[in-house]
Amino acid sequence: MKNYTNNSEAPQGEGLFYGWIIVGSVFFMSATAAGIIYSFPAFVASFEAEFKTGRADISLVFAVSEFVWFMTGFAAGFVADRFGPRNVGLLGAVIMALGLAGASMATSLPLLYLAYGAGVGIGGGMIYVPAVGLVQRWFKVKRGLASGLAVSGTGVGTLLLPPLATALNETMGWRSAHLVLAGCALVVCGAASLLLVYHPRDMGLAPDGGPANPDASRTAPLPGLGLAEAVVQARFWLLYIASLLSAAGVFINYVHLVPYATDNGVSAQLGIILIGIMGICSTFGRFLLGGLADRFGRRTLLTYILAGLSLTMFWWLLAPPVFASLLLYATLFGILYGGYIALLPVLAMEYFGGHRIATIIGALYTSWGVGALFGPTMAGAIRDASGAYFYAILVGAISMAISALSCQMIREPDTSY
Repeated sequence: MKNYTNNSEAPQGEGLFYGWIIVGSVFFMSATAAGIIYSFPAFVASFEAEFKTGRADISLVFAVSEFVWFMTGFAAGFVADRFGPRNVGLLGAVIMALGLAGASMATSLPLLYLAYGAGVGIGGGMIYVPAVGLVQRWFKVKRGLASGLAVSGTGVGTLLLPPLATALNETMGWRSAHLVLAGCALVVCGAASLLLVYHPRDMGLAPDGGPANPDASRTAPLPGLGLAEAVVQARFWLLYIASLLSAAGVFINYVHLVPYATDNGVSAQLGIILIGIMGICSTFGRFLLGGLADRFGRRTLLTYILAGLSLTMFWWLLAPPVFASLLLYATLFGILYGGYIALLPVLAMEYFGGHRIATIIGALYTSWGVGALFGPTMAGAIRDASGAYFYAILVGAISMAISALSCQMIREPDTSY
């Protein structure tokens, strides 16, 4: 296979627009990488027993990994914007696999922090952020739909891999289970990354399909802003604040919803189903809300989504802690969360253009790293101190409400890309 980068030759081909191949590749990469990291709740009890520690310390393993994931995404996006996403994604698959293999051999909690943080975190950031940024370049009219389809992989991965991880944990133990996950990361993400192409013009195509403008140079800069130009705009920081505060609430769910359920008498098997339901519903949300945003306004819809996420967390806080109410919560939260994930990179492209889009998305996603570091850890500390999750969930719900207000304050640009 030829190595198509931002200035290499590639055949145009006929029939299926290659942008949909890009979408499919990113789907499988995001499904595998996100499915692996969101399988973490399946191992919480095993980690507590193995390392003889509390919920806050175990939550920090996930939090460190997500923090490193999104901080790495910033650097990975920067590199991918300049050298193409293919090699970045392939290297990320190798690093994630090595991190999971290292986690399987950890004999202490600090070593587990290191394996997940340096391995799963760095590898996942190199896989996910450049790939999501790439999709934005291949589409304009159908950008919301394409982005929704691509990142719906995270929902499918969250549906499929946590139950698989639970079964592997129960049948072969958590150490062997992590070796299996390492193999998945290496094979699936590595193979899919080989199909990535930097821009449609590298294949003689235009965004959304059709031939490229014959007068356009393949080496000319893409329209849009650089990072330095983007960060001086108020809309960047309002979007950043909305992302940071909402991320704290999101990751409280992914770490603590299952332990919350089991604390209240729900079986471990039913508890992990909640994560799967959240994943499949988030996939539906990416399809539905990503496509609707192309018609009804992306920033307005994102504001409503964030407000809805806040209301669902208040439902979690006040509803009876039984499986039926938690199932309803996971369903509603998943649908709304899916739309949120689809729209954030689309808004970044719309506001700041494709010139350095992976770098800018990576910079915005550092907010997710901060939210992931503090949200689950704070929730675990509150639970350990009080014996309950009430105030942790309350903080998450309020954070979501403030994020919706921040998004509402964004002024639309005079020119969108």
